[in-house]
Amino acid sequence: MAEYIIENECLKVTIASRGCEIISVVNKSNGREYIWNGSPEAWKRHAPVLFPLVGRYRDDESIYNGRSYHMTQHGFARDMEFSLVSKTDSEIKMSLTQTKETKIKYPFNFCLTLGYRLSGNNLIASYDVLNTSDTDMYFSIGGHPAFAAPLDSKDTEGRVTAAGCEMLFEAKNKKQFLEYGLLNSEGLFIGESHKLQLEGGRVSITPEFFDADAYIVENSQFNSVSLLYRGKKFVTVEFDAPVFGIWSPAHKNVPFVCIEPWYGRCDRADFNKQLKDREWGNELSPQESFFREYKMIFS
Repeated sequence: MAEYIIENECLKVTIASRGCEIISVVNKSNGREYIWNGSPEAWKRHAPVLFPLVGRYRDDESIYNGRSYHMTQHGFARDMEFSLVSKTDSEIKMSLTQTKETKIKYPFNFCLTLGYRLSGNNLIASYDVLNTSDTDMYFSIGGHPAFAAPLDSKDTEGRVTAAGCEMLFEAKNKKQFLEYGLLNSEGLFIGESHKLQLEGGRVSITPEFFDADAYIVENSQFNSVSLLYRGKKFVTVEFDAPVFGIWSPAHKNVPFVCIEPWYGRCDRADFNKQLKDREWGNELSPQESFFREYKMIFS
């Protein structure tokens, strides 16, 4: 695994070739680290890219053209080595294509190019998916960045924790609540049956906030989610994704929160397993491409 650094006057960013994953974002003026350190007792990752699956297939199985394929949660890209495409001081692109091993799990040929570029205190992540198969291709893709709480956000025992921070949800039209679905014990979607009341778009994170696991928010309800401490934003994620997740490990009260823009999500518990029928999935014709970006703003 190689590591690459991009930087500008504001930020220094480290990206690993394994998964083309952001592993560090440092504020150059004060040395503050914004990305979770990957300590395995809480969560071993930093900011994986989820491809070609967001979430989980029902029984880890999809069916395409009458054939069964097995793939585990969030797909394989996050654990594979990417090849460097291009790099400047403030921008990098890396790519991944199918292998004999991926074709066992996923029947398509593809070229996935991931990019990161800096502009002031913004880090823009990009996804470019090209279908190099001679058939239509079905996939999901999404981000899973884990943002570290400020070091002075501590509980009564002196441990750094995200509890005590707030989240701010912003949309074109002001909303008084966030409607969300949850996962069952198998990691499958169980619907939009819950509402989270917002006060001025905000909600406080408590030690129990994530005990029910991920909050899954559909239908483009918001396009900006911020984390705040003592009333001030320290990271904002802006996106056009139709679905996003908010997650931190259940019952652990850890010092990070994931804000996850998704183009796709996990199956419902009663889903028919047909790959082409997945909710929020994406379809590409041969040689067609899919390009999306989202922005992380650090302050």
